[in-house]
Amino acid sequence: MALLIALGEKAPRVAEGVYLAPNAVLIGDVEVAAGASIWFGAVLRADMGPIRIGPGTAVEDNSVVHANTEIGANVILGHSVVVEGCVIEEGAVIGSRSVVLMGARIGRRAMVAAGSVVTEGMAVPPETLVAGAPAQVKKPLGGSSRDWVERAARDYQELGRRYLREARPLPGGRAD
Repeated sequence: MALLIALGEKAPRVAEGVYLAPNAVLIGDVEVAAGASIWFGAVLRADMGPIRIGPGTAVEDNSVVHANTEIGANVILGHSVVVEGCVIEEGAVIGSRSVVLMGARIGRRAMVAAGSVVTEGMAVPPETLVAGAPAQVKKPLGGSSRDWVERAARDYQELGRRYLREARPLPGGRAD
């Protein structure tokens, strides 16, 4: 079971139909909307401001979401993503090992390439691909990138439903 920690008067709120991995950690003023999934090792730490996770959004394995972050519907935060104090709009995909810093805004259905660093205050236009460290706009979203943005959230929503139906700990909880 995921670890939900109240901090003072603020406690995580999780809607029905959310998949929470057993080692996910949610602290303080975190709100997770229906159909979202919070995967293995993810930490959502709302100790210095709120975190809002929109419906159908997936926060993948080992990602860290810190305070004052708003993530819209059907967003994908890839593996080991770090975001803090930013806004990520509906349908965006943040590639694995990317960082989105304070005050940044990722536009609707935009894609941040794996390993990118979106600097403080950067505004990523909707439906564009950004890449690099620091991230720069590369091109309008198209081809296989557009295809991934269109299907990624649906794929993770189905995977979350599968885990809710089928995942179960093994007796003893480990292989000996």
